[in-house]
Amino acid sequence: MKPGDLTTGAAKLHKAWKKLRLRWESTKLEWHDSVSRDFEQKYLAPLDPQIDATLQRMRALSTSLTAAEHDCEQ
Repeated sequence: MKPGDLTTGAAKLHKAWKKLRLRWESTKLEWHDSVSRDFEQKYLAPLDPQIDATLQRMRALSTSLTAAEHDCEQ
């Protein structure tokens, strides 16, 4: 990963979040009490929009960095 490369980091974050969500869905099949619902509501649910927003910002910043790098090479 070269300096300024946000694409790799964003891909890793997306993959890890997807993996966590799949494992959580599997876990809920066995653990389905009030504690699991509280855990999901308190810790996992707030992460979804935050991760989506982070990934959008990383894509936008990556685009800006690529454009700046291109402009500097000219």
